[in-house]
Amino acid sequence: MAKIIFFRLLLNCLICRPMILLTGATGFLGAHTCASLLQKGYAVRACRRENSSLGEFESIFKYRFGEEWKKFADKVDWIEADIHDYDKMADAMEGLEAVFHIAAVVSFWPKRREELYYTNVEGTANMINVALAKGVPWFIHASSIAAIGRDEKHPVITEENEWINSELNSQYAISKNLAEREVWRGREEGLKASMVNPGVILGEGDWNKGSCRLLKKVMTGMPYYTDGQNGYVDVLDVAEAMIRLYDKKIDGERVLLVGENLSPKAFISQAAEYFGQKPPYIRARPWMGEIAWRLVALLSFITGKEPLLTKETAKTGTHHFTYSSQKATDLLGIRFTPLSETLRRVKRFI
Repeated sequence: MAKIIFFRLLLNCLICRPMILLTGATGFLGAHTCASLLQKGYAVRACRRENSSLGEFESIFKYRFGEEWKKFADKVDWIEADIHDYDKMADAMEGLEAVFHIAAVVSFWPKRREELYYTNVEGTANMINVALAKGVPWFIHASSIAAIGRDEKHPVITEENEWINSELNSQYAISKNLAEREVWRGREEGLKASMVNPGVILGEGDWNKGSCRLLKKVMTGMPYYTDGQNGYVDVLDVAEAMIRLYDKKIDGERVLLVGENLSPKAFISQAAEYFGQKPPYIRARPWMGEIAWRLVALLSFITGKEPLLTKETAKTGTHHFTYSSQKATDLLGIRFTPLSETLRRVKRFI
């Protein structure tokens, strides 16, 4: 494998393109970030696990590039390497300008708790260790607004909020916060690193995974809403922010990415209008959520499918969180995509 990496590195040097290693490229955010990097002329080396599906990656590339999608997809230098495999990641990090670490597990299902910590924390720790050992110049990490923490003492959440242990922090949030600490640990040891903290990411992707499942649910009709509020952001804005962090060589920064703060009713109503559905009209009281997540958990136990509603999401869904993305505007010049534009693209994608 080392010889293959050497010749790939030699070829890249001859054509003088900065090489970026991308983890999570077969997923929603990773595939979009890969497409955006290629559009900007970067060379991309992407990690994928053995037997991982390229279905979502290919569908996103077909949408982003149309008839030329194969030409762009063929530019990706694929490496079969798990983020936990030190030796393979060391080979993958030869001759890089930067690592964009996106690979993560997003789940609120208790059944996947061990996987959450194994991938999000231990996987990130290994990536940091390898990057330090290989002398990688830059490390850009995809975190989450969840990693900042949630508590009722702060009406507006910014990058400066300190983590407070709270029952409103999910296991996913804790795992992403611990992953951030690994990144900052790496920086203390000499690695130049920054990160983005996106809200609920929306855009074109696999309707059976992640936040795309929420839009799929709205498409089939969603009459209920809760009284909370959350932050949403377009997937293209997240990809652009990560690239700008690297382009501007910004070190040691955490950038929150939320295009719009919306109540569930406002979000579902906008999405329902685009998908030809009725807006939500039944207010779900907290006690209703307590019953609902238990029923859904029972159904999940029977079917073996991951539920959209869990005990954790039922609890946080009734709380009001407001996120400020002023830093993204000031530091990176990000102008966030309106939800209406995101939904218009999603409708065209389906």
